[in-house]
Amino acid sequence: MEDITLKKLWKAQEEKLDRTMNQNLFIIESMQKQKAQSKLNGLVRLKLVAVILGILWVLFLGILVYGNQLRNMYFTVSVGMIMLITIGAIIAYIRHIVLIKEMDYSQSITGTQKKLASLQASTFKNRFILLQAPFYTTFFWSTEMIRASVAEFCFIALPITLLFTILTIWLYINLTPLKMHKKWVNYLLKNDPEQVPVIQAQKFLKEIEEFKTAS
Repeated sequence: MEDITLKKLWKAQEEKLDRTMNQNLFIIESMQKQKAQSKLNGLVRLKLVAVILGILWVLFLGILVYGNQLRNMYFTVSVGMIMLITIGAIIAYIRHIVLIKEMDYSQSITGTQKKLASLQASTFKNRFILLQAPFYTTFFWSTEMIRASVAEFCFIALPITLLFTILTIWLYINLTPLKMHKKWVNYLLKNDPEQVPVIQAQKFLKEIEEFKTAS
């Protein structure tokens, strides 16, 4: 009789512990998901501001190109390339915003982690924005300027453009996850305002998995 009573008490205690663990897991999971969502909402605001500024910048450059009326091809090509790259960045940022907004935090953690990994990979590709840098050194070129001072063009303007081009290509090649073993790349990518919220959100979700494993 005493054994039956002890077994009932033990079973009741186990059920109570299970309920407590499930409640704790639910609370922790809710809190971590809210933290992750908060970080990503901040990223959405950042990207939305970038989209608005990008659109205004493209409109301004469009007015400049229209006003130039193709009179200076150096200017037209340079500004045109800056516009195209900026438009590409705007499209990428809009895609990121949509991806973040489509995240359903009520789904499995694994599914959310996959979407975060996809967002992070897409964000890494944004480095193509760097490719517009050399064009900021050529938009003021003109045939008249080159003819007026060939020496200054060859020894000052052209080398600066070549330097920017080489540096831009080098950064584009190196600022990738494959180069994370390099300290400076690791530092820049981990402190990128676009990457930090994603990394933090991934950390919050990982803590849920760790709690589940520990329990």
